[in-house]
Order: sequence, then structure tokens, then C-alpha cells
Amino acid sequence: MSEDDCTISLETLRQVFNEALDNLEERVGDVVELEEDFFWSIPREARYDPYNAPATERLTLGQLTSSWNTLKRMHATGEHMNEHTLVWAAEILQALGQAKR
Repeated sequence: MSEDDCTISLETLRQVFNEALDNLEERVGDVVELEEDFFWSIPREARYDPYNAPATERLTLGQLTSSWNTLKRMHATGEHMNEHTLVWAAEILQALGQAKR
């Protein structure tokens, strides 16, 4: 992978997110209800190792309602957003992107 391939402009990423959310809002309104709640969570080291399938005993369950409630609480209380905040947001975004409509 070249250096340009893995260099992310946060401003461009923010614009992409905003455009994607604007598009979703135009299509479904300002509230989205997800049909699913639980999902498989793959450990980081397995997620980025395409040559070895993760062992099933390494998979854990994640929960969209838990991720969303954590994000809402952090936002409402002004709690410091940490690096894992992006993981919780990504779980929600992935569910939104894969929702049946």
C-alpha cells in the first residue's frame, strides 16, 4: 500500500460522513430504527489479517444499543470522547449502511 493510500484527511472524511448522513436523512427522515441489535465482533488482530480466519472462540458479541447508548451518554454529559468512540460510531454506521430499506 502506498503512503497516499493510507493517509486520511480528517476534513475530507468529515465531509464524506456529512454527505452520507445528509443522503440517509433525505431518504428515510431524521430518525432511523435498526432491525438488528447484536452483531459479531472480531478482535482487531484477526480483523486485519486476511490470511487467517478468526477462530470462532475469539469472536464476541457486540450490541448496537449498547454502543449507541454509550455515545449518547458521552455526548449528553460532555464526557471526553476517546479513541474507542470511533469504534462505537463505526458499529452504528455499519449497521446503517447495511440496513434493509
